[in-house]
Amino acid sequence: MARTNFTTPVGRLLMGSLYKAQTTDAEGKPLVNKSGPNIGQPKVQYFFAVGIPKGTEQHWSQTEWGSKIWAVGHAAFPQQAQGRAFAWKVVDGDSQEPNRTGKKPCDREGYRGNWVVSFTSGFAPKIYNKDGTAQIVEPDAVKLGYYVQVNGDVDGNGSSQQPGVFINHSMVALSAYGPEIVVGPDASSVGFGTAPLPAGAMAAPVGGFNPVAPAAAAPQAYQPPAPAAAYQPPVPAAAYAPPAPAMAAPAPNPAFLAVPPAPAMPPVPLAPPAPAPKQMTAKAGGATYEQMIAAGWNDTLLVQHGMMV
Repeated sequence: MARTNFTTPVGRLLMGSLYKAQTTDAEGKPLVNKSGPNIGQPKVQYFFAVGIPKGTEQHWSQTEWGSKIWAVGHAAFPQQAQGRAFAWKVVDGDSQEPNRTGKKPCDREGYRGNWVVSFTSGFAPKIYNKDGTAQIVEPDAVKLGYYVQVNGDVDGNGSSQQPGVFINHSMVALSAYGPEIVVGPDASSVGFGTAPLPAGAMAAPVGGFNPVAPAAAAPQAYQPPAPAAAYQPPVPAAAYAPPAPAMAAPAPNPAFLAVPPAPAMPPVPLAPPAPAPKQMTAKAGGATYEQMIAAGWNDTLLVQHGMMV
């Protein structure tokens, strides 16, 4: 039977990638051609698997798309297609039978309730919107967990030692979005952040030291004392003028007529000398005095913690 083309129903992308080529198999061995004129030579392949929801059928071969795969396999290998080892590239997602790596299909994310079809090709598939009217060219636009339809073809693999079928992909349509499937362990579930810090470890890099004020009374902004009132000399008494006598009086003493001099003003205090610059120590981690003060420290706390002399 000749190579047959088919299109899947909408299914969920469960494994592989539409964008990244594989160069090794599941055991880490280099991929090589197992048949044809280039047998034994290295190759690359684009692999992905799609979970197609089950209906009322008892076997995937009873579906419209599955019947085409079934017919090609039996036409290519009439005898071998009856055996359990035949490579159909379709897996029952509810199966509890371990595969060659010891993993059960039913334990894989998204497998339960689906027929899981594996697609491979030596070329990346062309990707389109849900009705195929526009191509999607953005890198990694379709992620694991999204819903797709796949157009491809099925043919016998031509191998007498490992008989089965090739299911090749050609085009993929992004039908809808779904919860993304993350491959590998979840970084938030492996215990990061639970171990105590060793001695000397700091929460911030030394070059960008950002101290936190210790638990103490909040420092109060310095308020200088109110300056004393400006000196005001006493107002001199009015010039002494004796009452006019009833009779001619002798001339007054000149000392009584002179206006007394104003008392001498006190000397103006000199401005205090500029304070010596603050000397920060290595414990300050390179922070300046102004940065420490802005962060809530004061001179007393800085000296107590050995950050200033």
